[in-house]
Amino acid sequence: MKNLIYILIASLLIVGVSSCKSDKPTKANATGKPNEVIVICEDNLWKTSIGDSIRLFFSEDRVGLPQPEPLFKPVQIKIDEFNRVFQTHRNVLNVFIDSSLTTARYEMGHNVYARPQTIVKISAPTIELLKEEFSMRKREIYNLYENADIRRLQDMYTKSKNAKAIELIENKFNIKMNVPADYFVAVNKENFLWLRKEANILSQGILIYSYPYTDTNAFNVRKIVSVRNQFTSLYVPGSLDSSYMVVADNMIKPVTRTLELKKYLAVETRALWDVENDFMGGPFINYTLVDKKNNMVIALDGYVYAPNKDKTGLLKEVQSILLTFDFIDK
Repeated sequence: MKNLIYILIASLLIVGVSSCKSDKPTKANATGKPNEVIVICEDNLWKTSIGDSIRLFFSEDRVGLPQPEPLFKPVQIKIDEFNRVFQTHRNVLNVFIDSSLTTARYEMGHNVYARPQTIVKISAPTIELLKEEFSMRKREIYNLYENADIRRLQDMYTKSKNAKAIELIENKFNIKMNVPADYFVAVNKENFLWLRKEANILSQGILIYSYPYTDTNAFNVRKIVSVRNQFTSLYVPGSLDSSYMVVADNMIKPVTRTLELKKYLAVETRALWDVENDFMGGPFINYTLVDKKNNMVIALDGYVYAPNKDKTGLLKEVQSILLTFDFIDK
């Protein structure tokens, strides 16, 4: 009977995949916290090695944060608990044993019960094959959930924009970027722009700066850190005299990866910042790429200041804004 229930759920997911293109805007809004995933898994299976594998992976620390924060928080529920309360969750992982199979099966659906929503299903005839499939797919699953969270935030920010800031960015840097209405322009210099959002003791900021491209050294992490420090020491002061923002690479080393953004080569850097001669700090994310049309290096940078608070969701918010960029007349 349990296998039959799982197969019926799987069929719904498959239907959801095929119906994505005809989604109606009347579907419920996705619920749940940004850094959370619902895991549909029976108790007896959750207590085995597959449950251990899922918990171990999602509990890995995110890079570039000043304190340990997991990739995602898994919330396990049984199949008969997957009701309306959980069906609208934005991130769902369904794992189960299906003795009718001969190999593992991996399926994925978008916006099945709500939008935006990502549901992943992994089934296999044995626990070992289930573990193998999850191990092979776990980074892909993580990226699916991350990208879904980014898209949700971007959709939300399109509802309220700072039109003047958007126009300013277009004129200064030849790029389009959606800036939420609750950000304001703090500093506007020739090749530098600082946008801020302030709320009580929480602060989020976006830095955009540019300089002439000469060679591929622009993508070297030392160059990225050096240039950032040059701009922030000039234009991002702390609360005290003679204080300014710098990269805190003495605490943790910056972590970089090369990727493609809007068909452009870019380097993503995650690291910490602090304030010289002051006691402030937090994480930042930086995307460095080249505007080939104007032969300029463009840095898109977002930071968070949130003492004694989790930083993952806040940093993801500024990241989602940065990733709305696109070059004009590319």
